[in-house]
Amino acid sequence: MVNAKRHDDQRSGSLLETAGNHLARIVLISVLALVGYGGSLLYKQIDKPLTNVMIGGDFTYLQPAELSQLLAGEVSGGFLSVDLAGLRQVLREHPWVRDVSIGREWPSMLKVEVTEEVPIARWGKKGFLNRLGEELIIENNSHLSALPVLRADTGSSREMMDNYQLMAELLVPTGLKIAELQRDSLGVWYLDTAPGVRMVIGRDQISEKIRRFNLVWAAGLNKYVKNIAAVDLRYPNGLAVAWRETALALQQNSNRQDSEKVTQNDNTAPVQA
Repeated sequence: MVNAKRHDDQRSGSLLETAGNHLARIVLISVLALVGYGGSLLYKQIDKPLTNVMIGGDFTYLQPAELSQLLAGEVSGGFLSVDLAGLRQVLREHPWVRDVSIGREWPSMLKVEVTEEVPIARWGKKGFLNRLGEELIIENNSHLSALPVLRADTGSSREMMDNYQLMAELLVPTGLKIAELQRDSLGVWYLDTAPGVRMVIGRDQISEKIRRFNLVWAAGLNKYVKNIAAVDLRYPNGLAVAWRETALALQQNSNRQDSEKVTQNDNTAPVQA
């Protein structure tokens, strides 16, 4: 009898425990449902329609109205649900936009900060390129005449900009600035520097050739910059210098070393690197 009673007590306790567990689950589910419902209501309250888009930045060529038109058809959703990443991408596709940051401001405003692109070089006679080689349209461009000129009979504007930046960086040790960079229909590169020295680079091994030129330049060629008309780098182990006509007489009458003499036939002086 005692064992039977103990068994009944255990059974009753198990049933109570099971009922308690079910009740706890029901209460938990109810609480979660209420929290979810409340959160949904709160989200809807916060996710109000956007009423204002403020665009800021230091603009020279861009117009805020132009950017507003770009965003007009793209802004969808409310304060929380608006796709900020998508809006950034839309603006970044504009060639004049270098960078974009977008943030929310309570209760219903988007703040857009735009960094404008900078023209790096002229592209042919009328165009301009940014740092990515994308063409920019500039109506009033008289103040940009000092920018270097890029010309190409073959290759894209992006390729030209990449090579311009490479060559400009390689020439930093010499102090020479690129005034014009040209690539002809055969793929030969020509580079004119601000001091008036033309460099004929050839079609390949651009970095190696310019580094070789830098060595010769630092070794003493830089002393004659005013007398140099052109430097031909299309040699496997050296370069040739063409002197300006005004300096020929002085050069021909001098007793310089063989590596610096001017030949009367081709007006060039080969130099070994």
